[in-house]
This record gives sequence, structure tokens and C-alpha cells, in this order.
Amino acid sequence: MINTWTLEHHFTRFEETSLDTNLHQFQRDYHPAFKQGFSYEYLGVLGHAMNHVDFSLRPGAKAFIFGAGWDPYLKTPDRTTFFNTRKPFTMLSYSTIPIREGREEHVEALHTQNFSPFTNFGIDFNILAGKELYTNEDTRVNRIGLFGSHAKGKYSIFGTFYYNDFRVEDHGGLAEIEPFLEGVREQAYLYEMNLESARSHYRNISLFTTQKYNLLEKVTVTDTLGNKTTSGKTLSLSHQLYVDRHMKDYSDVVDPENLSPLYSNYYYVLPEARDSVSEDRISNVFQLILGDPDYDRLSARIYAGYELRRFGTLYPRNYREFSHVDTLSAEPELVLDSVFTEAAEAVFRTDWFNDLYVGLHLAGPTTGIWDWVINGNYYLTGYYRNSFEVNATFSRRVFQRADLGLRGTLSSQKQHYFTNHYASSFFAWENDFPSQYQIKGEAFVNSEATGLEMRAGVALISNYLYWDREALPRVYDRELLLLSGYFSRHFRVSGYHSQNKLLVQYTTAGEVLRVPLAALYTSNYWEQSLFKGALIVDAGLDLYATTPYRASSYMPPTGIFYLQEEDRVGAYPFLDLFLAFRLKRTRFFVSWNNLLHGLGKIGNNYFTTYSYPMKPRHFRLGLVWTFYD
Repeated sequence: MINTWTLEHHFTRFEETSLDTNLHQFQRDYHPAFKQGFSYEYLGVLGHAMNHVDFSLRPGAKAFIFGAGWDPYLKTPDRTTFFNTRKPFTMLSYSTIPIREGREEHVEALHTQNFSPFTNFGIDFNILAGKELYTNEDTRVNRIGLFGSHAKGKYSIFGTFYYNDFRVEDHGGLAEIEPFLEGVREQAYLYEMNLESARSHYRNISLFTTQKYNLLEKVTVTDTLGNKTTSGKTLSLSHQLYVDRHMKDYSDVVDPENLSPLYSNYYYVLPEARDSVSEDRISNVFQLILGDPDYDRLSARIYAGYELRRFGTLYPRNYREFSHVDTLSAEPELVLDSVFTEAAEAVFRTDWFNDLYVGLHLAGPTTGIWDWVINGNYYLTGYYRNSFEVNATFSRRVFQRADLGLRGTLSSQKQHYFTNHYASSFFAWENDFPSQYQIKGEAFVNSEATGLEMRAGVALISNYLYWDREALPRVYDRELLLLSGYFSRHFRVSGYHSQNKLLVQYTTAGEVLRVPLAALYTSNYWEQSLFKGALIVDAGLDLYATTPYRASSYMPPTGIFYLQEEDRVGAYPFLDLFLAFRLKRTRFFVSWNNLLHGLGKIGNNYFTTYSYPMKPRHFRLGLVWTFYD
């Protein structure tokens, strides 16, 4: 027997989750990002940057902006599944595009086991790699994680350690789009790209622990007639430690006299460009918890947190130096005919901040018909001083099958440090942007029994931060209204299955926030049981498309998705056929992807990000083994 759960509400409450061993969506699980969303602006290579089309899923204002493109891949504490299992559990998986050019591979190994009924430990290891199809786009990703838990009596502790490492080559997109659309080259590597030697290296390292001790517990007494009486309150003390580091390096060899069209400026003299930027955070949170969050009508948490933040960047410090000195003058200190040139040296700049915040959390029981949560926090000191966030969720169980509810958020967040202060080989800015204000409301319906998920939301944002056509940060000087709707439903009729996901978004500020009106994913297949259920076979097709819109472009030095006015992307249907099999504890799939490549007028318009083509028609296969002993 295997029990699995995640930690929610500031890592203080268990949320049971299911261990996925089904064939459903198995053909898409090769890509870790599809576990976070179904629609992305993507650079086309496994392990490279991605940007959520769903605005609500994009990283928040506090996220490390130069690593946001890799956020969908990250292993983090809040995405961790914890285990409690009677027997050791192991899962091994491998998927690949089995060709030389454009090859992709994903290797994953997960092992977890209990050392006692109360103590579990696990390791999760991933390698993702992509070989270039177009020039200069190799990727190599290592994701390594350790997780563990112990819960016995009054004390519990959970912990994780993750190392996420991304090494990618950046070609900067096609130098010319039209020849590609016309298919004038026989081989993909013959198309000219904007950059030939650019490299990015992004790393995220995190250490997390959360522990709780029950100072007081409810007491249950059974009388002589067998009647049980419970009295008293539960009072707990909780502590969380979170150490988090983000680092991004970028390098390229440039000709200062003949820069790539991607580069508007270059602030060094030598051709070797090297940039480095980092953000570190050490967070300690203490919480006093009154009540049992699972059973009491009201539970309350009062908490206080301290965050030590460090922002660092390697920037060019300018100075003047002699090119040559006037040696004919009687007084060498005179510079009548001497020549000065501008130069720059790399200097690492560091800023430290001490952030202190307080918060209050109120919640109802998870075991009742009603489930509600109210949470708020406010920063007293530090970089994020005066920032605050209040959010609430109210839901009700209806017909024993679905949860119907409302959620909302009111927040004021100071813009990220690096949107205000940054300098590198190619970019430099100093800003004092106002805080971003946001009001969001959403109605939702969730039903695991029927495979239904729906939500309709509205967001009003003031001082929205965007990246303009020069890939520079700007703040929108008017209010932005965003309307959104999401529908997901898994239909079943006999052996026929249809999984459908539809995202609809509309914004009143299309000049600064570019999203498609609609994004659609549908998977339709027939499931057949053979040999008395020993073999399960799925055969079907996947289709993904968006309405046309001016999708983002991508800036390799900063890893930022930014506005472009050159062309529209979308309306290209990505069609895949697949076969998936499950034989006992082994799952296997084969798929033929992007089948419409080269057909008709739209046959080469397979972009999700401007000037970054996706892969043409290709074959993919994958295999997963699971062991319970």
C-alpha cells in the first residue's frame, strides 16, 4: 500500500494525491512542464525556456526573473510528492526521439522506501537532453532531489533538497523567417540563426525543512458504556527553513563592430562577453497553530518570517585609458596628442536586504462539506517593505461528487529588484518602478469523479510590468483588465476516451500583454483491454492549437520573453498520433508528432514563439517500469 500527499497552506496541511500509473496522458509525460500546464510559448527543444500561455500560471513578482523561463521544469518543495509505503517503490522511465539530429532524451529514476512505519526517504533523479536540429541549440539538464518525512506522535518533520541545472545553447531564433516558411532549405541546420556561440547556464539549489510539534492535543475519553468524549484544543508550534539560490550565467563571442540584430548595445571592448546574475534567500518562518485543520470548525495560525536576501550581478564598470601617450612633448604629463579610449572592467555588485513579515491564517475543517481558507501577510521591513497579500478560498461539496467555490486575491508587490537595477554586457537600466497592485477573483468547479475542472476569473492589475520590444522592463501606466476561462473534462463512453482542455483569455491591454484568445488541447483515443486485462492498449491522437496572436520573442542574454511586432503565431494545429501499452507494471508508448508538417500553406508555420521553430515531423518512444518490492 502506498500513501502519497503534498504539503499545502505554507506547508502545514496534508493534501492527499494519487500516484499516477495509468496510461492516460502517458505520451505527454516525457516533458516535465506538461505537469504544470498544457499551453506554452516554447523554444522547441527539451530543456530550453518556456513561457506559460495561461497568465495565471506565470511565476509571481518575487520569482527570479532571469530564470522564469525554466520555472515549469523546476523541482521545488511545493511540487514534492511525499510517500509512505510498506514496500520499497521504484519507478524508472526513459523516452527519446531516436534519431541523430534533433535527438531528445529524458531519463528518470525515482526510489522511495520506509525505514519504519513513520519514516520515509526518497531520491529523484532526472536527465533531460536535446541535440541540435537547428544550429546551436543543444541542451543538457540535470535535476536531482532528495526528500524525506517522519511523523510520529506529537512531532513531524518533512524535508527536501533539490539541485536543478540547465546548460543550453542559444541560437537566438531564425535570422529570416520567410525562407523557412517557404521551405527553401533541405536540411534544418542550413537555416541561418542569429547567434552561433551563445551559451546559458541556469542553476537553482534549494534546501527545505518544515517541522511541527504539538504542545497540546485533544483528549478522547471512553466511558463504561463505550461513549467517546473529546475535549481540549490542539496547539502546535511550527518552523520552516528555506534556503534557495538562483544563478544564471551567459556567454557569447561578439564582434563589437558588427553586433547581432538581437544586441542593441555592447558595453565591453573585448569580444568575449560573460554575464552572471544571482539571487539568494534564507527564510525562517515560525508559526503558532491553534486547532486541528482537519476537524475543528476553526483553526488559526499566526506566523512571522525573516528573509535574508542577496542580489548580485556582474556588471561593466566604465573607465578611460590611454591608447597611446604623446612622447614628443617636453612634459609627458601633458596630453596634447594623447589618445584616450573608453574601456570597461567586470565588477560584481551585491545588495543585501533583511525582510521581516507577519501573517494570519484562518481555515475551516477539510473533512466537512464546507472548506474555506483566509490568509494574509504584510512585510514590515526589507526590500519588499509595505508589500502585502490577502487571499481567500470558499468551497462547498455538492452531490458528493464536486467542489463548487470562489477564490480571490488582493495584493501589492514591489517590482523585482532586477527590474529596477541591472547592468550586463548587453543591457543596463536603473528604474524606480511603483508597486504592482492586483485584484483577482475566480469561480471554480472541480470533480475528480467526473474528470471535470472549470474556472472563470477576472483580474485587475495596476502598474503591470512588461518587457517592451527592446526587451527592457516597462510599467504600464493604465489599469489592465484580464478575463479568463478554463475548461477541462475527461469524457468516457465504453472504450472511447476524450480529454479536452480549453483556455480562453481576453485583455483590455493587448499592446502590453499578448495572449491568444483561445488555446485548445484535445486527446481522443480508444482503450482496449486484452488477455483478461493483462494488457491495456490505448490508440488515438492529440491535437493542440491556439488562435493567432503576436506571441513573444525571446532574449537569450536575460532569458526573458518580450514583445514583438513582426509577425503573428498560432492557428497551426500540432497533430500527434500515439499508441500506448500497459503490461502489468510496465508502460510503453510510441508517437508520431507534428504530422501536418509540410502540408499545405501552413505546413512550415509550426511556431509557438516568434522565430523559434518547433520540431518538424518526428517519432518518439518511451518506457516506464514500476517496482513495488
